[in-house]
Amino acid sequence: MGAGERKNRNGSGRAAAIIADHLNELSASRPSVAMTNGLSPKGARTLRSILAAAHRVFIRDGHAGLSMRKVADEAGVALGNVNYYFQSKGVLLEATLREALADYVEAHLDHLGSDGDPPLKVLLDVVTFYVANGRQSHPLFFQIWGYAASDNDAKILVRELYRPIGRFIYYLVREARPDASDEKVREIVLQLFSLEEGMKLFLGIGPDDDRALLSAEIHARRLAERIILSDF
Repeated sequence: MGAGERKNRNGSGRAAAIIADHLNELSASRPSVAMTNGLSPKGARTLRSILAAAHRVFIRDGHAGLSMRKVADEAGVALGNVNYYFQSKGVLLEATLREALADYVEAHLDHLGSDGDPPLKVLLDVVTFYVANGRQSHPLFFQIWGYAASDNDAKILVRELYRPIGRFIYYLVREARPDASDEKVREIVLQLFSLEEGMKLFLGIGPDDDRALLSAEIHARRLAERIILSDF
């Protein structure tokens, strides 16, 4: 192995460690973890059941239809319990969205745990995961997009929630394309997000037997590779 190759591998290893540290911090700050610190086991279970119930209500009824009462009924707890842990609907909704997107942080830690995989393969695996996951998760993202469109504060919050995932993708692109300028890396990140978010939309509206949608993961992976490696 030459000195240049050793340097590149060492650099990639340091970058992977930085990304992993960042994701671990995000994982530790997810509401079901951070908000249960110091609670009794019963209190922690109650809080987590409220978050899970809020997730179901949000997907079913959207942000406009979500209420503290509905969440309490869905969780099978008293309304006072919901109000105790979450002082308002806005606080509950933000925690619900942070908890939902934290699942992707956990998945990305698994992606980084694949020892020896080059950055390009990790990045393509992540894009493929997004599309495959979108087959089940598109109702959540439909509601998130609707919420983001409801007012400026909602748009700002959703942008903030997406930012850590965008940072993760940015660092992966930077590792896969060390020759690219910062402007080019940001263009690639935008195009990759556009690709996978658009795929979620069409996977959600169907039809389920559409041949192109049935092979969406394969096509998305090929397109993502072209986007990442292209100089245009």
